[in-house]
Amino acid sequence: MADERRDPFVGFNFRMEIDGIEVAGFKEITGLKMETEVIEYFEGDGINTTVKKIPGITKYENITFKRGIAAGIDLYEWCKSINDQSREIERKTVTINLLDDAGEPHKTYTLFEAWPCAYRTSDLDGSANELAMEEVEFVIEALDVAD
Repeated sequence: MADERRDPFVGFNFRMEIDGIEVAGFKEITGLKMETEVIEYFEGDGINTTVKKIPGITKYENITFKRGIAAGIDLYEWCKSINDQSREIERKTVTINLLDDAGEPHKTYTLFEAWPCAYRTSDLDGSANELAMEEVEFVIEALDVAD
Protein backbone atom coordinates (compact mmCIF):
# COMPACT_ATOMS: atom_id res chain seq x y z
CA MET A 1 0.00 0.00 0.00
CA ALA A 2 1.45 3.37 -1.03
CA ASP A 3 1.77 6.22 1.44
CA GLU A 4 -0.91 8.87 1.21
CA ARG A 5 0.31 12.06 -0.44
CA ARG A 6 0.63 14.95 2.02
CA ASP A 7 0.97 18.29 0.28
CA PRO A 8 1.87 21.31 2.41
CA PHE A 9 -0.86 23.82 3.24
CA VAL A 10 -0.94 27.24 1.66
CA GLY A 11 -0.15 30.12 4.02
CA PHE A 12 -2.95 32.41 2.87
CA ASN A 13 -5.84 30.17 3.94
CA PHE A 14 -6.42 30.75 7.65
CA ARG A 15 -8.99 31.94 10.17
CA MET A 16 -8.49 33.60 13.53
CA GLU A 17 -10.61 33.48 16.68
CA ILE A 18 -10.34 35.40 19.94
CA ASP A 19 -11.97 33.57 22.85
CA GLY A 20 -13.93 31.44 20.37
CA ILE A 21 -15.27 34.37 18.32
CA GLU A 22 -14.08 34.52 14.71
CA VAL A 23 -12.26 37.73 13.77
CA ALA A 24 -12.22 37.84 9.99
CA GLY A 25 -10.20 39.58 7.37
CA PHE A 26 -6.59 39.33 8.49
CA LYS A 27 -4.10 39.60 5.66
CA GLU A 28 -0.99 38.56 7.52
CA ILE A 29 0.09 37.01 10.82
CA THR A 30 3.78 37.15 11.76
CA GLY A 31 5.86 36.11 14.74
CA LEU A 32 4.71 32.55 15.47
CA LYS A 33 7.97 31.69 17.17
CA MET A 34 8.99 29.76 20.26
CA GLU A 35 12.61 29.68 21.37
CA THR A 36 14.20 27.86 24.29
CA GLU A 37 17.34 29.30 25.85
CA VAL A 38 20.31 26.92 25.92
CA ILE A 39 22.28 26.69 29.17
CA GLU A 40 25.85 25.47 28.78
CA TYR A 41 27.88 23.96 31.62
CA PHE A 42 30.82 21.68 32.41
CA GLU A 43 30.12 18.54 34.43
CA GLY A 44 32.94 19.10 36.88
CA ASP A 45 34.03 15.47 36.93
CA GLY A 46 37.51 16.37 35.71
CA ILE A 47 36.61 15.77 32.07
CA ASN A 48 36.03 19.27 30.76
CA THR A 49 36.62 18.58 27.07
CA THR A 50 32.99 19.11 26.06
CA VAL A 51 30.26 21.47 27.06
CA LYS A 52 26.98 19.98 28.25
CA LYS A 53 23.77 21.70 27.18
CA ILE A 54 20.35 21.72 28.83
CA PRO A 55 17.14 23.64 28.09
CA GLY A 56 16.49 26.87 29.95
CA ILE A 57 13.61 29.34 29.79
CA THR A 58 11.27 29.18 26.79
CA LYS A 59 10.28 32.53 25.28
CA TYR A 60 7.55 33.40 22.81
CA GLU A 61 7.83 36.18 20.25
CA ASN A 62 5.11 38.82 19.98
CA ILE A 63 2.57 38.02 17.27
CA THR A 64 1.52 40.73 14.79
CA PHE A 65 -1.81 40.64 12.96
CA LYS A 66 -2.40 42.87 9.91
CA ARG A 67 -5.67 43.56 8.16
CA GLY A 68 -7.51 46.16 6.14
CA ILE A 69 -9.28 48.76 8.26
CA ALA A 70 -12.99 47.95 8.37
CA ALA A 71 -16.01 48.87 10.47
CA GLY A 72 -15.76 48.17 14.18
CA ILE A 73 -13.17 49.08 16.80
CA ASP A 74 -13.21 46.03 19.08
CA LEU A 75 -9.48 45.34 18.78
CA TYR A 76 -8.64 49.01 19.32
CA GLU A 77 -10.87 49.11 22.42
CA TRP A 78 -9.08 46.06 23.82
CA CYS A 79 -5.72 47.74 23.15
CA LYS A 80 -6.92 50.93 24.80
CA SER A 81 -8.15 49.05 27.89
CA ILE A 82 -4.58 47.87 28.62
CA ASN A 83 -3.69 51.45 29.61
CA ASP A 84 -6.46 51.58 32.20
CA GLN A 85 -4.45 50.97 35.37
CA SER A 86 -7.58 50.53 37.49
CA ARG A 87 -8.44 47.27 35.70
CA GLU A 88 -6.74 43.93 35.41
CA ILE A 89 -5.24 43.17 31.99
CA GLU A 90 -7.82 41.32 29.92
CA ARG A 91 -5.98 38.25 28.64
CA LYS A 92 -7.58 36.08 25.98
CA THR A 93 -6.96 32.90 24.02
CA VAL A 94 -6.27 33.48 20.33
CA THR A 95 -6.66 30.59 17.90
CA ILE A 96 -5.33 30.51 14.34
CA ASN A 97 -6.68 27.71 12.14
CA LEU A 98 -4.68 26.86 9.03
CA LEU A 99 -7.21 25.52 6.53
CA ASP A 100 -7.02 22.88 3.83
CA ASP A 101 -8.36 23.31 0.28
CA ALA A 102 -11.90 22.45 1.47
CA GLY A 103 -11.78 25.18 4.17
CA GLU A 104 -11.46 22.72 7.05
CA PRO A 105 -9.00 23.37 9.89
CA HIS A 106 -5.94 21.14 9.62
CA LYS A 107 -3.42 22.75 11.92
CA THR A 108 -4.31 24.92 14.90
CA TYR A 109 -2.06 27.42 16.65
CA THR A 110 -3.35 28.43 20.08
CA LEU A 111 -1.89 31.52 21.74
CA PHE A 112 -2.46 31.58 25.49
CA GLU A 113 -2.78 34.59 27.81
CA ALA A 114 -2.65 37.00 24.85
CA TRP A 115 -3.06 40.75 25.27
CA PRO A 116 -2.38 43.60 22.85
CA CYS A 117 0.78 45.65 23.38
CA ALA A 118 0.71 47.77 20.21
CA TYR A 119 -1.80 49.17 17.73
CA ARG A 120 -0.74 50.81 14.46
CA THR A 121 -2.34 51.99 11.26
CA SER A 122 -0.72 52.47 7.89
CA ASP A 123 -0.03 55.97 6.65
CA LEU A 124 -3.08 57.66 5.18
CA ASP A 125 -1.95 59.05 1.84
CA GLY A 126 -4.41 60.63 -0.58
CA SER A 127 -2.10 59.97 -3.54
CA ALA A 128 -1.66 56.24 -2.81
CA ASN A 129 -3.77 53.44 -4.23
CA GLU A 130 -3.57 50.99 -1.28
CA LEU A 131 -5.82 49.64 1.40
CA ALA A 132 -5.72 51.39 4.76
CA MET A 133 -4.22 48.77 7.10
CA GLU A 134 -4.21 48.25 10.85
CA GLU A 135 -1.80 46.14 12.87
CA VAL A 136 -2.28 44.74 16.34
CA GLU A 137 0.66 43.20 18.17
CA PHE A 138 0.00 40.66 20.92
CA VAL A 139 2.12 39.45 23.81
CA ILE A 140 1.64 35.75 24.54
CA GLU A 141 2.75 33.50 27.36
CA ALA A 142 2.47 30.14 25.62
CA LEU A 143 1.93 28.62 22.18
CA ASP A 144 0.45 25.23 21.31
CA VAL A 145 0.31 23.60 17.89
CA ALA A 146 -2.13 20.79 17.11
CA ASP A 147 -3.22 18.82 14.03
